[in-house]
Amino acid sequence: MTALLTILLPFFNEEGWIGMTIDSLAAQTDRRFRLLLLDNGSTDQGAAEAQRHLASLPDIEVDIQPVPIPGKVNALAAGLSRVDTPYVAICDADTRYPTGYVAQCLALFSGQPNVAAVMAIDLYDPPGSEAGLRRTHRIMSKAHRYRNQCHAGGYAQAYRTDALRAAGGFDMARWPFVLEDHEIVHRVMRMGKVVYDPGHYCFPSQRRANRRSVSWTWAERLLYRFMSPARMDWFFYDFLWHRLERRNAYSVALRAKDWT
Repeated sequence: MTALLTILLPFFNEEGWIGMTIDSLAAQTDRRFRLLLLDNGSTDQGAAEAQRHLASLPDIEVDIQPVPIPGKVNALAAGLSRVDTPYVAICDADTRYPTGYVAQCLALFSGQPNVAAVMAIDLYDPPGSEAGLRRTHRIMSKAHRYRNQCHAGGYAQAYRTDALRAAGGFDMARWPFVLEDHEIVHRVMRMGKVVYDPGHYCFPSQRRANRRSVSWTWAERLLYRFMSPARMDWFFYDFLWHRLERRNAYSVALRAKDWT
């Protein structure tokens, strides 16, 4: 089968987690994808764990690329340079993807050349449970009401490759900070429509809940929520840039796994 989607999976010291993620990708019902793992200088046994679990994808083109320059943005930039499929998805090494994840990505892009990106809902409970349905409704409502903002983390984003590249792709000179998932969506929105769907979701690890030091403040988040489209460049490249710079909240800060 011809691959339509390349999955970029950056990782740094994800031993004990990355195997679960690869197993979930190995179980995909739609096999029209490639998998490129981006080892961002790991010092644990995460790469070896990944190699063991990749054996369960004999029919999928897979590769592990070393990216020694620290920072998730650097890893993603290196990965994007190797993508030659129409679509590209960003996955995280501590997130579980349902068996229909690739199929849903491709279905939401199919026949819609105006769609530049497809976002998945992050769930922490079964999708049919009361909590799961409540979460889905909340994200879909936000996506409908605040169409100028991003409502999905980097673990849940897929792009039309040409739109992502036209927007500037991943570039430390353009955005060297955390929250790169929101900044990149801001740029890609200029290239087309961003789509959410209640049937498209994934299950990130809950270990990130205490990562306030590499996130934005309540006031910054509130300002982002109600910022007009015309002022969004100012918000990211003037207001938020300088605040993150003062807090030393660069992309490499994500390498500190302070939940362990």
